[in-house]
Amino acid sequence: MFVPSVENIEAYLQYVEQAVVDSVSQVAPEMPSVRQVFERFQDDVARFWPQSLPQLPEIKLPNLGQFEVPPPPPPPPPPPSFIERSADWVVEHPWQTAGIGIGLVGAGLLVGYGSMRYAGAVSTRHYRTTASIQDSERRQVVVVLGGDTPYGLALIQDLEKSGFIVIASVATPEAVEVVEQQSQGYVRAIVLDPSEPETIPYFFRSLSSTMNRRFPLSATGDPHSNPSTQIYLHSIISLLTLPPSHLSPSPGPLENLGMQDSYPAYLQATHFTPLQVIQGLLPLLRTSPARTRDAATYNVPKRSIVVCLPATDARVGLPFAAAQAMSAAATLRGVEVLRREIRLSSLTDTTHAMKHIKVVTVDVGSISVPGADKQTSAEHSMIDWTVSEKAAYGSAFASVLEGQSQRKPSNVSKFVNTVVDVVGGGRTGSRHRFAHVDLVLGRIREFIHGDRVIVGAGARTYALASNLPALVLDALLSLPAYLLSIRNALLPVPPRLPHPPPAPLATAAPPPAASHKPQPEETPVDSENEALSDTGSDADVESGAEGSGVGESWISLKKGEHA
Repeated sequence: MFVPSVENIEAYLQYVEQAVVDSVSQVAPEMPSVRQVFERFQDDVARFWPQSLPQLPEIKLPNLGQFEVPPPPPPPPPPPSFIERSADWVVEHPWQTAGIGIGLVGAGLLVGYGSMRYAGAVSTRHYRTTASIQDSERRQVVVVLGGDTPYGLALIQDLEKSGFIVIASVATPEAVEVVEQQSQGYVRAIVLDPSEPETIPYFFRSLSSTMNRRFPLSATGDPHSNPSTQIYLHSIISLLTLPPSHLSPSPGPLENLGMQDSYPAYLQATHFTPLQVIQGLLPLLRTSPARTRDAATYNVPKRSIVVCLPATDARVGLPFAAAQAMSAAATLRGVEVLRREIRLSSLTDTTHAMKHIKVVTVDVGSISVPGADKQTSAEHSMIDWTVSEKAAYGSAFASVLEGQSQRKPSNVSKFVNTVVDVVGGGRTGSRHRFAHVDLVLGRIREFIHGDRVIVGAGARTYALASNLPALVLDALLSLPAYLLSIRNALLPVPPRLPHPPPAPLATAAPPPAASHKPQPEETPVDSENEALSDTGSDADVESGAEGSGVGESWISLKKGEHA
């Protein structure tokens, strides 16, 4: 028989004690106290005690003494708030509070009277400027290249209302009278045909003569201005780089673009002529009267060169619009180089003439203008295409025309207001009671506009699309053609573009009656002559000869002879 030793008994007791402690500690938070258990037991006995028996006496347990668990301490009071601490500090430091109050009141009065004085000074300066304009002493000249374009007349009228003298270029002498009749005497129109470089020297001579005239032109007396009211060039706006659709080459592939006739004429009108005129006006833009050189002191907006470009051509370059895209890209790159040259020269120019010149590009989207040309059909655009060009590009060209969305154009007033704000530095007119508010808002608008302004419906979309990778952008531009190919694949008979019958080949002179066999050498020559395009592409000639029905009949006849 095993007799436990003292060590075994102590180990067992420790084990039992540890087991009891572990069991009780796990349920200790949920276990009620002994007093609560006894009170609950007493309540249960009193509730279910028989009525026939006498009631049990109330039993009260004594306190446990040192074993009594003390109640939990109350939570600490919340910290005082900022207002309570401030109130206590004011009560404890009355003299410091009075000193701070007097200082705040004095500072408020100083700021208030100072701002009113500054507003009065700025208002006086603004009143002097307005009075000088009303007294027929306008001095800032804005040259608008393309005053007879669809946006030109509205822009000229708004510039005149804003207090500028406008010298506009028009393509025909008839347009001179039309533009000047709708002005208040501060507009002068000069003939400048963008497609004729010979008119550029005449434009410069007329411009130099106009700069010595006194405005308004309807004023009586000496027509020449005196040195105290000498006008100076303030801004150049090019609308010739934004040509209307009737002056642009018809849409088509680059293969069909006439590099000898249509594209050089378009490039001359939209690229060479505007840049050549801007090049000749830069010396006038640099030199100005001494009182206007310090633009920061007199709060005069910077002189500007504003070039308007189509947003679709300058930002992306759509298919079948190679002429417009190449001209816009070349002009845009030239304007960017000019802006960088002016900015770099302003850092070392001691006369500060280059510091106050800004070059801004305006990306113009869809703008509603009266008498806008309607979109031509695909068949009408492909009249001058060769047979092989129609077979290669016809379906894609038709899908591009069909995929063009009918976007609602923006009002022309948005374009005009944007350009006028750029020219006037965002402060061409008073919109608030205090003139300094207009100056601050003008600086903010000028900062937001930056060196490249977007206006018109769809312009911002193309601006965002130009930041996409080339692979993604090409996929988006090819989406209409891809959808059209899916539609054609699902049709039982794929639609094809109607090709006109080769009338010259069908009515060709027959060979002499003595020869009963067709001459195989003459038919390919006729096919080559009919397929020859104006660009003189040998590959086009070869593809036209292989794709014609006459070539196939000639091959079958040749096989029949050998048979």
